[in-house]
Order: sequence, then C-alpha cells, then structure tokens
Amino acid sequence: MQKNRPAVGYALNVFPAETLAELWTCLETEVLQIKDRVFPDEVFPIELRFSEKIVRDLDCAEVARLKYFLDTHDLALITVNGFVMPHFHGERVKERVYLPAWHESDARLRFTNTCVDILSQLTDGASVSVPFGALKPVTHAAIAPNILKAGEHAAQKGSVVALEPEPGLCVETTDEVIAFFKAHVPQSLRQHLAVNFDLSHQLVQFENLPESIARIQEAGIRIAKIHIANAAELTDLKPFYTDSIYLHQVVGIGPAGRYFSLDWPDHPPTGITKYRCHYHLPVFPTNLPSTLAEVETFLANPPAGVPLIIETYTWPEQLRGRDKLVENIYRELAWVREKISLSR
Repeated sequence: MQKNRPAVGYALNVFPAETLAELWTCLETEVLQIKDRVFPDEVFPIELRFSEKIVRDLDCAEVARLKYFLDTHDLALITVNGFVMPHFHGERVKERVYLPAWHESDARLRFTNTCVDILSQLTDGASVSVPFGALKPVTHAAIAPNILKAGEHAAQKGSVVALEPEPGLCVETTDEVIAFFKAHVPQSLRQHLAVNFDLSHQLVQFENLPESIARIQEAGIRIAKIHIANAAELTDLKPFYTDSIYLHQVVGIGPAGRYFSLDWPDHPPTGITKYRCHYHLPVFPTNLPSTLAEVETFLANPPAGVPLIIETYTWPEQLRGRDKLVENIYRELAWVREKISLSR
C-alpha cells in the first residue's frame, strides 16, 4: 500500500445476501475474487450487512467461524451495516428501509444492540451504522431515548453506533446533526455515538462536503466512517430508474427555492434548475450525469483517520451491474484509490 494513502474498502450490501448461507457464498466467492484482484498483498477493508435473518443465525459457532475466515483471508471488518432490517434486494424497499423506527418500539434498539454484540466478538472498536431517526415530521426528542440507550450499550462493548443522516429523515442535514448532538448526546457518549457521513446523502442536500465534515468535527462529534458514494444530478426530471425498488429522495434548487420529494415526483415543479437524487451511481466516470466531480474533489483531501468505504448498492439495477459486479467494484476501487494517491 502506498505510504500515507488511506485504506479504501467496500460495502457488501451490494450483494443480495439476506441469509447466512447467502452471505457465506458471497464471502467465499466474489469477495475473495475482489481481494485477489485489488488487494493481493494488502488487507481488504469491508463493511458487512447484517439482516434480521443473518443476525438470528449467527450463533457462537458461526461467529467464531466468521472471525476465523476474516482473519485468515486478510479481510478487515471496519463496520457493519445495521441500517436495513428487512430485505434489501429483489423486492420493493422504499420507506420500509427505516423500519422499525426508533420511536415506535424497542425493536430497532434490540436489533442494533444485537449487531453491536456480534461485532464486538469479531473485532474491536468498529461501528454499526443505523438510520439517524425516522422520516419527518418525527422530532429529535422522540428518537433520542432509544438512540442514547444504543450508545450506552455500545460503550459497554467498546463499539460505536454510527448514525446516518439521509434526505427526508428528521436528521438529514449537517445543521440537524449538530443540533441533535448538542441537545441530546452527553460528552460521555461522544466516542460511542457517532456519525456515518455518506457523501451522496449530503451532496443531495447541496452541502459543501469539506465544510460539513469540518463543522461536525469542530462540534466535537465523531465521524465513524465515510461512505464514498455518488449521487445523480439532473437539470430536468427526465425518467431516471423510476422503477427502482429504492426511494429517489429528490432535492431541487432554483429561482423557485428549494424542492424536495421523498420519491420520484408525479408532477415536476416549475422554477427548479438543478435536481439531485439519492441514487448511488458508479464511483467512476460514465455518461450518466452525477456529482462525481465533487466526489473527486473530496478525495483529493479526505479527513485523516476516518475509514473510507465505497457504497454503490444499486449496481444490481443499473448497467448490467449484477452480471459484472466484481468488475464494476474493481473499477470503483481502482478509481477511488487512484484519486487518493494522486493527492498524496
């Protein structure tokens, strides 16, 4: 690995692994193919996704088997995606991605704590990423109690719960992140309740990435990891993967002001000159209009000490992505690693 170049990993939620058997197939085949091609003499940093079914089947013996596999194949478990409890591929997801919600029951808390328990047996000090709240108009005060309980549990296990802002959630902007932590998170939990900063999410908000990260860190808020992700950018709302199983979360700006639609709008508004959509496009150049130039600028000077994980979970829906998944992931890793190395 080039000296001083940050390690770049990949989020395995791109693979349609809903069961433990499917996860093992993914790890033993495609993940090892990527490892051999991109990281033959290096550790491959990965983000696992835990579904309800996987968590249920990860008993002590399976956890030990998984730990042995990761250790003996130089796969570094940086983080676990505990965001989506139900199915994430192959069927309509949309708003279900946020369920169960933090404020409606203890189900999200129990699942998060179980993910933390498993993660603490696999590695030390890693993070579990979860939704930062629920869809608006749910308040910060409503989501805070169970989020704080999750942070307290993570502190007991020496792990981190990484809260992920996303367009449409009650915590979606950098201003709201800072407001939530200031009002609800005591200093004693700041090492164990942190933020998962997704470039695509904040680019959809038209935020300046370096400024947002600097403001979060200056507020004494830990950034547990950064998702390297690329959003769609459009000058008008022409059809764009409108049949996707995922929400589009469209934000627009223009003379008419700011516009937001949780999913693809039936009737595009007037007075909007630029739209950004929460749809993770490839993190390498294509003919699709996107925010890649801003991602490239960010990669020229990423923050020190924060893990970088590429997340393009929409590959199965685009550009024959499922047929060429290993090749596409290789291209993304190569492009991102090159941009970082050029900045050093």
